[in-house]
Amino acid sequence: MTITDAINKSLFFFGAGASWDAKCKLSSDMLIDLKRRISSKEDETFNKPEKEALKFLLSCLEYHSEWRTLETAENFRFTPNIEELALLIRRVKNRENFLPYPITGNWADKLIILEAEFNALNVTGNPEDTLFKSLDRKIKSKLLKEWLQPENYDFLNPLKEFFQQHPTESFRMDIFSLNNDLVIENFFSENNDKPWRGFGSGVWTGFEEENIPEDFGRINLYKLHGSLDWVRLDSGEFREEENLKEQEREHIEEEHDPYLIFGQGTKTFSVEPFFSLIQHLRKKLNSKSYFFIIGYSFFDPYVNNLLIDAVKGTSKKLIIINPFFGPEQLKSNTVNGKALDFEKIF
Repeated sequence: MTITDAINKSLFFFGAGASWDAKCKLSSDMLIDLKRRISSKEDETFNKPEKEALKFLLSCLEYHSEWRTLETAENFRFTPNIEELALLIRRVKNRENFLPYPITGNWADKLIILEAEFNALNVTGNPEDTLFKSLDRKIKSKLLKEWLQPENYDFLNPLKEFFQQHPTESFRMDIFSLNNDLVIENFFSENNDKPWRGFGSGVWTGFEEENIPEDFGRINLYKLHGSLDWVRLDSGEFREEENLKEQEREHIEEEHDPYLIFGQGTKTFSVEPFFSLIQHLRKKLNSKSYFFIIGYSFFDPYVNNLLIDAVKGTSKKLIIINPFFGPEQLKSNTVNGKALDFEKIF
């Protein structure tokens, strides 16, 4: 098998752990930093009502994580993550009907009091700004960018050397990533190395081969959950921020700056470009033979179903690269309530 054949038959799937060496924070680290901020009297990221609301919501998530852990007879330990917190904030903000206990219990009165305290502060001067809108904005638009700021790229040098050692091979490396960070883009920043992300001059054109300009590199980077440098306009169009026209900047939707899936569940896959990206993943899973799963924790049931369905009953292989996730944990995972038999899958 040639290098071109091997790469063309392979799919690379990145979870948060794939960016760990870049010093981007994992979900657990984000929560630690968030708890530090709300516990500190000196930190001014959040005002008093916001800190109290976050303490309440985090306690709610701890309650549910412990319950889920006990349901497995403590064979699998669940811990809250930052996306669960973001999803809970958005549900409360939108006054959704399906809210978890204890938010729906007597403690819900506490949130109403905190909202009134926040409104009395009138921090932004905008009467339509609410406590949970503010929390959503600060975590997604401010803190997430800080948490995902890369500090190191050395670990990617072998990948660049690999491309340099095979300058004429016509393969394209398909990388599907759940990460919002810009690690790959920053490292491969030169024109001839730049990964193709589906945008031509900042406008979405997709991943069809005829749409990929020749001055891009040999990486197709499918960012399934969006990117820190994507924005959506009030017209519904989405753009790469660096290529926005000046007049378009006035029409960026605050809620979608940046434009990414963060604490929204799988329902966002029904809109573009996320719908097209997930369809590309399904298509590639059907056509490829080897799936390299790097730094992914297997906590997303939707993605798990896609991966398991792709290899079940076939000779295709999952190659999992994750030093903190062992075989016993994998075997205790479930899909649709049924334990996965990973010995048969592998």
